[in-house]
Amino acid sequence: RIIAYDDGPNDYPQQVWDDIRQYPFLQYIVGEDDDMGISLGRNLALKMVKTKYFLLVDDDHVFNDKSNIDKMIEILDTSDATIIGGKFEGFMKFAGALKFGEYHGRHEFAVFSGHCERELPQFPNCEQCDSTSNIFLAKTQPIVEIGGWSEELKIAEHADFFVKVKAAGLKVVYCDDIEVINQQESPEERSKSYQKLRYDMGRKNRMFRLMNSRFNVNGLFWCSNYKVVNDNELQCLETKHKIGYC
Repeated sequence: RIIAYDDGPNDYPQQVWDDIRQYPFLQYIVGEDDDMGISLGRNLALKMVKTKYFLLVDDDHVFNDKSNIDKMIEILDTSDATIIGGKFEGFMKFAGALKFGEYHGRHEFAVFSGHCERELPQFPNCEQCDSTSNIFLAKTQPIVEIGGWSEELKIAEHADFFVKVKAAGLKVVYCDDIEVINQQESPEERSKSYQKLRYDMGRKNRMFRLMNSRFNVNGLFWCSNYKVVNDNELQCLETKHKIGYC
């Protein structure tokens, strides 16, 4: 079964609704109001999942011959991992380590892009990480138990979700040989109303404030240039992208 949640304007032509009804396995949920948010939508869909695993994808993802769902299932069936993720075709590795510590003289939350704790010899091209992209297969019950996604976050939910996963002791695996095509619209193709909602700093600041209230952090940053010191401690050498400050 496919569960799709849509919180956009539902003023589609009748032909679209007729096309949707052709697929009995597609459960299409339309939000009560426009812009109810990605986190709320995912939680509503999660409540409808009846299987022990669920596959999360976004509406601009397209499967190709490397979208190896069977491998994801095998790993969940034979390991203690909770989430198995992949990457986007043509993009860099989208996985990393999430750390809290003293950076820049402040208590901050850091995303170390590309860093994974260890390889999994039994599964070639797979590593244990703290986070992965929004293409993943997960065990349903553990995600339900952590409350799914934080519904106050209409956007910028990704880091918060994987911090919750890590805090609960759930294991995440990233496999470099599993991928989907990410058919994002170009900025020119996106409507002004979409861009206003997507890039609203007030919405993103909700994530910063949530991190601050939960973990007493003063800032968040992304680090892609780092080195490993003192038994897997990570030292950022250059901060190129500051996500924000609380």
